[in-house]
Amino acid sequence: MTASCLALRTSWLATLVVLCLGALAASSFGDTAQAPSIERQGLGLPLTCTLGETCWVANYVDVDPTTGARDFRCQPRTYEGHDGIDFAIRDLAVMAQGIPVVAAAAGTVRHVRDGMEDRAITDEASRAQIAGKECGNGVVIEHEGGWQTQYCHLRRGSLVVKPGERVDRSTPLGFVGLSGKTEFPHVHLTVRRHGEVIDPFTRQPMRAGCGLGGTPLWRAEPPVPYEEVALYNAGFTGSQPDIKAIRSGRRDEELAPTSPALVLWVEIFGVQAGDRIRFRMTGPDGALLFEREVPVERTQARRFAFAGTRMPTGTWPLGVYTGTVTLTRGPQGQSLARSITQTVTIR
Repeated sequence: MTASCLALRTSWLATLVVLCLGALAASSFGDTAQAPSIERQGLGLPLTCTLGETCWVANYVDVDPTTGARDFRCQPRTYEGHDGIDFAIRDLAVMAQGIPVVAAAAGTVRHVRDGMEDRAITDEASRAQIAGKECGNGVVIEHEGGWQTQYCHLRRGSLVVKPGERVDRSTPLGFVGLSGKTEFPHVHLTVRRHGEVIDPFTRQPMRAGCGLGGTPLWRAEPPVPYEEVALYNAGFTGSQPDIKAIRSGRRDEELAPTSPALVLWVEIFGVQAGDRIRFRMTGPDGALLFEREVPVERTQARRFAFAGTRMPTGTWPLGVYTGTVTLTRGPQGQSLARSITQTVTIR
């Protein structure tokens, strides 16, 4: 995965944008088949979570045959050469709790790799250290008819299966981690048939082009929905947000009456150029403290943004403060509108 990060800041109370993109080159570990086909079984989620609540799709398969990047819906919810689906969890604190990665379908374990360190890839030196092992700690499962599923970026020391072992759908394989070429905790699922990458949302080969018909490989109950955008994390701070602390799972939600500011922050998967992000905060009496809209100028896989207001003369009134972040897309937000709301109590 070739990764790059872009950070833009004008002032500490202006919007901070952090973009982390990467290309995942998951290696193929084998091409024999022994277990029931994915077509007959259907695919389940490759981790134990609830989509839209405790996990989110960060990237889809790149089906664009050119040097561009488009998912099966012809949207930029992917990046060049991405050959799987990234299912992300919220932060490193959740990762530390141990989120099981599970078999998406019954099959036979063919290959396992463990022992790679969990660390975010942020520079050329760290990328060089994992060259040839971009999948990190992972598992490959074979299925009848030439089908194969591959699971990448598992947590070091968490794998509980061995080559030759038969597994059922939802059998634990290990925990979600940060190994290999990745910058945030997630499991990357690649589906292949006879060595060719298949998009599980359409059953079409990778690079077949977008907007094509097709029957998803996902099991019908529950279906795996398409997420155009995901506002997956939000909170408050009393000063300039510390993105490293936030992504580690530390959350400053107990603010003091003397906090120098009230700042509302958000993390989003899948923003597009032309989107608008609106921050709104109300005080204990329901009165509006501030409302600010930030235009999105660049399509990005992951974005961190914040806005806030400084403390007025005196101290903040005691009580519950409510913050809402809304992303809108299209004229007057007619194409899409998604929101996330958080509260904080000042005592």
